[in-house]
Amino acid sequence: MRITYKSVKASNEVFVRLNCLRRWTQFVTEGKYNELAKQALNCITAFILGKQAENEGKTIIWERFPKIAIYRAFQKAHVNFDTPEFIIDEICKVGNIPKDVFDKETMKIISEETDEGFAEYISGGVGTYEAKIYKAASKIATYIELLEIQHKINGDYLRKHREIIKSLETYEDIPAVKEIYNEQEKPMFEVLKSFSKLRNQNRWAICNYNIECSVLGHLFDTAVWAYFMSLEQEPENERLATKMFFMGIFHDVAENWTKDIPSPIKDRIPGFRKATETYEDAMMEEHVYKVLPQYIADALKELRLTKESEHYTLIKGADYLSADSECYRQLMAGTRDSYFLRAILKRQKNIDEGKEMLTPMCMELYKYFVRYGKGLNL
Repeated sequence: MRITYKSVKASNEVFVRLNCLRRWTQFVTEGKYNELAKQALNCITAFILGKQAENEGKTIIWERFPKIAIYRAFQKAHVNFDTPEFIIDEICKVGNIPKDVFDKETMKIISEETDEGFAEYISGGVGTYEAKIYKAASKIATYIELLEIQHKINGDYLRKHREIIKSLETYEDIPAVKEIYNEQEKPMFEVLKSFSKLRNQNRWAICNYNIECSVLGHLFDTAVWAYFMSLEQEPENERLATKMFFMGIFHDVAENWTKDIPSPIKDRIPGFRKATETYEDAMMEEHVYKVLPQYIADALKELRLTKESEHYTLIKGADYLSADSECYRQLMAGTRDSYFLRAILKRQKNIDEGKEMLTPMCMELYKYFVRYGKGLNL
């Protein structure tokens, strides 16, 4: 797959939309419950469900998952928005409208926003077993969100609970799904709930921000940028690109226990970055690896990012491109805090020194962020 600048820029605008698109708006108006964070939790959950299914003898084509996630992101940002699926189904029934029209319109819009090749490529997972796993993961992620806000929705909780459980029953043939929603205290479900808490951590808490950018949402950005950069380097190596995607999804999950310590502080104090990484490993061992089945723990360890990782500079490039995108969102939203522009500009030194990688198309996006920020005359 050849990654173009148009596809990269359109994907960034999808992130902007999903970061703004709030969920549960009939009950709450909290920025942390947005579609960007939801897509990240979907991917985390899909990975764990996929590993469970694989362990029970199912053949999983892992290369489909990033495509499914990116396709779903475009569909949410341009077609479905925050309308619940059951409402769409009911409206289609009233109007005698075939449900597949939404996938057809999604394809048209993605082709318009990017190109036909990109649209065809990321639609490669539609209708597959992996797509079913992803949909099940999405329902589980929604269930987790419901449990988090149940005390804020008063008498509607039981109704919503019944709706979600009924929707999950469709996916009982997928290993672990029934176990998860029938036995809430199972270790796998508890780990997923802990990862969901990353939505509570704001990545720009000390700045004059206008958009809430959580650690959880940041995981999805990073995963997609890592995926695109890997495909730019090796267009035919989907297996590697898929690994980069999941490395991005899981790269900051330890911050649920360590919090988001800013990089400048990690680098100013000798030995502090290394100590932080050691502490993160200990927290992951205690709260994740020890409580999950060994085969899932081993799979997560393979995705662990360290400075010794072969693809460290690529993942860090994706990590900081996500930060650049977040700064761009803040500037678009009208903040006059020049910190966000300085954060974008100071990256150039690390890129020049080879500490972070940006492939050509992602470098063009970075330059776009620079031009936009400088044009504001902060």
